Amino acid sequence: MTTSPVAGRPAPPPSTAKDVPDKGKWAVKPLNDGKSAYALPTEWKSGALHHKISKERLSSIAEQLTPAWNAKEPKLQGAARAFWNLCWAVAGESVAGAVAMAGPGGSPNPHRLLWNLPLMVSLGPQSPANDPGMNFDPDTEPVPDGPGTRRMDTVSVALKELESAWLAAAEANQGRGVYDAALWTTLHRHLQTAHLAAERIARGERVLYPPLREQWVYDSTTKQNLRKGLTPFPTPEQGRRLFAGARSNAPSIAAYAASASAAATSTVRAAVGDRDVTLRLTAAEENVHHVCVRHTLTFFDFTDAARPRPINTFWPDVRTFADAKALAAALLPGIGRSCLRELNRTQGNVAEATEWLDVVLEISNADVDGRVVFYNVQITGVSGTDEAPVVDAVIESFAPDGADGPGFTRGDLDLIAGQL
Repeated sequence: MTTSPVAGRPAPPPSTAKDVPDKGKWAVKPLNDGKSAYALPTEWKSGALHHKISKERLSSIAEQLTPAWNAKEPKLQGAARAFWNLCWAVAGESVAGAVAMAGPGGSPNPHRLLWNLPLMVSLGPQSPANDPGMNFDPDTEPVPDGPGTRRMDTVSVALKELESAWLAAAEANQGRGVYDAALWTTLHRHLQTAHLAAERIARGERVLYPPLREQWVYDSTTKQNLRKGLTPFPTPEQGRRLFAGARSNAPSIAAYAASASAAATSTVRAAVGDRDVTLRLTAAEENVHHVCVRHTLTFFDFTDAARPRPINTFWPDVRTFADAKALAAALLPGIGRSCLRELNRTQGNVAEATEWLDVVLEISNADVDGRVVFYNVQITGVSGTDEAPVVDAVIESFAPDGADGPGFTRGDLDLIAGQL
């Protein structure tokens, strides 16, 4: 399938990036209609499109793209226009045309074009249980002959490189960003690599690439779908051995089950909208106990039938409660920073900071100082002034969401329980 909207012709100039389309109605008709070209599992309903690079981060690229396209410095202008032309070609004729028609005077909106690149989205189920927020959400596949390990597919590897290059540039110069010609050339290279990899995937005349069913798990108990991500999935027999080895001579942690004493704390500060927010994040001993009985091989409670997620993931090296407290202390600062980013994304424009009270942030694929983590945090108090609020929050759970720990489905855990 050719992707060039008009072969050999450069893309029309982008419209101003100041006009951000409605994120709830982001998909142009050819992309949205493309879901019906594939027969989907019943539990996916009509399907949904999941961004690998989030719309928020794509929009941050769009905001810098139009000024660079209009730059007077020749190298910067040329690099930005080359990247824009590539985006236009990668979009494909029907998508690019629809984006242009949606813009004023036929000028394609850079936000909408980046959001609608077919290789940027993955066709999957509606409302999966693991919402990554702004975090990268790759397509993954099993490593051939690996012990249940997984890897990003080639397209996702290139897009992750693109996102990483962008984030590094945005954080440079003390957070003011460095958006020079070298950056746009780098983004072009990574997008070209992703495009070439995507074009090796058979899709006929379809707009969307085929859904990767293997990377999704459906749990009939909770009626939830969940993406496997980079979590390794050992066989039940491998799992039995892992659990048996970890549970030998395990100490009792029952004394911590209802303890409100702080196991770890962290204070972080960042802007949320126009507010200067201080977040005080606490993990009580009872919260760490919860992590132990849900997310460690040593203390996992096989008798708990109320597990809310299709997959449980495990911290393999937590063998004592002290280990779990040390892990919480190590993770809390990064989780706190992630919380403020997500609060800015979802709640940054509320009229008053007190509206954040009782907000729950449940985020997957959070990069926490090099570890990929799922966490659940609830805001329990908002004090101080509205311009500089102090937010108190409790972390209710945290678990590995990448290669740091194995995952098992509910069915696998039931099999393992019968063998221990």
